[in-house]
Amino acid sequence: MPIATARSASPSFSANGSGDRADGPRDAKRLKMESNFGTGTVKLVAQGQEQKLELEQASAEEVKPVASSSSSQLVPATAEVPAETQDTPKQDIRSEEELVEEQMSLPIEYPKSYENELDYKEKLVLAPMVRTGSLPMRLLSLYYGAGLVWSPEVVDKAIIGSERVVDPKTGVITYHKGQGPIFSCHPIEKPYLIFQIGSSNPELAVKAAQTVQQDVSGIDLNCGCPKPFSTHSGMGAALLSTPDILLNILRALLEHIPLPISAKIRLLPTQPSTLHLVSRIIRTGIRNLTVHCRTRDMRPGERALWERLGDLVKLGKRRGLPVICNGDGDGWTNWEQIKTETGADSVMIARAAERNPSVFQPTGPSCNLTEVVPKLLALAQYTNNPWGNTKFLLNQFKPSPPPISDMSKSERKHALEVISKSKSVEHAAEGLKISLPADNGRAVFDMIAKKIRERQGSDGTDEPTIWEERHEAEIHGKVVDEPVHSIEEDDEEAMMNGFEVGVGQAQAQKTPTQAQSATL
Repeated sequence: MPIATARSASPSFSANGSGDRADGPRDAKRLKMESNFGTGTVKLVAQGQEQKLELEQASAEEVKPVASSSSSQLVPATAEVPAETQDTPKQDIRSEEELVEEQMSLPIEYPKSYENELDYKEKLVLAPMVRTGSLPMRLLSLYYGAGLVWSPEVVDKAIIGSERVVDPKTGVITYHKGQGPIFSCHPIEKPYLIFQIGSSNPELAVKAAQTVQQDVSGIDLNCGCPKPFSTHSGMGAALLSTPDILLNILRALLEHIPLPISAKIRLLPTQPSTLHLVSRIIRTGIRNLTVHCRTRDMRPGERALWERLGDLVKLGKRRGLPVICNGDGDGWTNWEQIKTETGADSVMIARAAERNPSVFQPTGPSCNLTEVVPKLLALAQYTNNPWGNTKFLLNQFKPSPPPISDMSKSERKHALEVISKSKSVEHAAEGLKISLPADNGRAVFDMIAKKIRERQGSDGTDEPTIWEERHEAEIHGKVVDEPVHSIEEDDEEAMMNGFEVGVGQAQAQKTPTQAQSATL
């Protein structure tokens, strides 16, 4: 609150010692008197018959002088107002259910339409994963059948001010800042690419989105990442505790960005509070909501709480909004189970795709080492993907077990050792006995681009959905899925990291606490 000051006209003081000047201790005492009141300081200055009052008030409470026959007294202004007439804030005693219904009765804040709408329904989609969701992984996922692909979370300040560079030979677009690339993409993936922003500031979120909007088809706000690099700045899952900031970021994006806006959240500890938050989020006008069916404090290996998603899906349907399920999705092996139990419009795949991106294939995954890795190495060459990231992707791939692969356990173990010791794409290819193409991966890229482009060219009226392709493959006996229970003895460390826990196991590991949480 601005400092309040009340003062009378102040006479001038002459330098020649006129009667207006204070002379001696007595006059000095008469001239200035200080008194403390609350957190403010009051200065009374007497000069002849005139009085000067200076009030310096540091608190929010207004203080005013009140005349008295004996002395000047200072009392709070509120003391003059009878207690029964003072306004006191009324506590909102409505239930969470009533608050949800209130939100659902209100109109959409930003009812927008877009030139190029995204279809979020009836798809298996690639989750936003830091380091994993790089350009080669996204291209492979689209090639094998992913309906949409999310970029890794990119912090707003990291992308703002970056330089956009286009490789004239490959078409790869890279956003550089400082010593290295921040984000890379290719025009072939644009119709399916959603850029995920990490932000806790509406203005910065808009600037980040504006930086890349010409190269992507949608913007997603990360409201679910529990990692410290995201939450320490109020981003990611921290936004779940600051819903007003979360909503203001979405509103800013909706107002200023000409692309579909979406959000990805986690469950709150209780179902009523989650429903209330979702009712507020979907009222903004976003085009899609993805829900990771775990709370902020749950570990990746803990069973995803699918049973809590159904109520959120129902809210989405009331707004005509797709809701995507994330958590324990193993691809085609359990997509029907997820859709049946939750009603979700689509399923987002993370760890299963990290292990083998061909999991999106309607006929089931291909052998990693003989089919997927050669394509990855060729794409890494062609797109000039940093070796550090390529090696990271290779290390996340898990050698396919029978019946996908007929490699022995020792052969698969040897392949992992080769990858861990490799220093370059060429070194890895040599150790794995893979022949790299002489054209630096151009033919492999062209093959992948052609398949993606064929999907773009169809108007979708006569093209079978990927679900129908899966059903057709099942009818003709062409499906070979990776077994759910495929954890081996030497995979204990991977299991602890959540990479090898199949949904058949995770969904069976229901604890009393987890079962009870669905009713909270």
